Amino acid sequence: MGRNPEATRRELLDAAARLFAERGVAAVSLNEINTAAGQRNASALQYHFRSREGLLRALLERHVPQLRARRDELLALADTQPEKVRRAAEAFVLPLAEHLDADWRGRAFLRIVAELRADPTRSAPQVRELLDQTAADEAYARIWKHGRHVPAVLRPERMRVGGTMVLHALADRARLIEHEGRPTQIAPELFVGNLVDMFLAATLAPVAR
Repeated sequence: MGRNPEATRRELLDAAARLFAERGVAAVSLNEINTAAGQRNASALQYHFRSREGLLRALLERHVPQLRARRDELLALADTQPEKVRRAAEAFVLPLAEHLDADWRGRAFLRIVAELRADPTRSAPQVRELLDQTAADEAYARIWKHGRHVPAVLRPERMRVGGTMVLHALADRARLIEHEGRPTQIAPELFVGNLVDMFLAATLAPVAR
């Protein structure tokens, strides 16, 4: 009896997630992924995903739809609560941070996204499309209502820097969890709350004149 194609696909995705997270996307060959997944057929990965870009897209599709749904849920809640600006910031940070408490796949996702978003121009259009969905345009639209002191010309840069800071902080904590067990120097709730504080401070800091 032949192998279940869905099981083979999952094994390839898991092998790619582990290797990409640990070594970096560009440093891993498709042959290495095939071998790590225990595939004797050298063309198994190409059969299921066609290319590296197809593989990356499939990895992101494991997580991005749920991330967007969770963000939409938090944004809808933010509109009904006081402290709307903080709730909007939480709608960006929390759906990503919740991957820290998922299994290793969620933490690998954070590390891979942090790498890819550091230079999205290196990714194929179909991968960039999914990366864009990990951003927080809807959250920022609400935050800027409280940040009219920030000139429009500076806002894209603050969005880029703030988003990069959040992703790299989460990716670093994901790495620590995988390598050393759950970090104990800062409790998870304090870590995430502090990350929201830093994100808001960087985004809404006064502009030097």
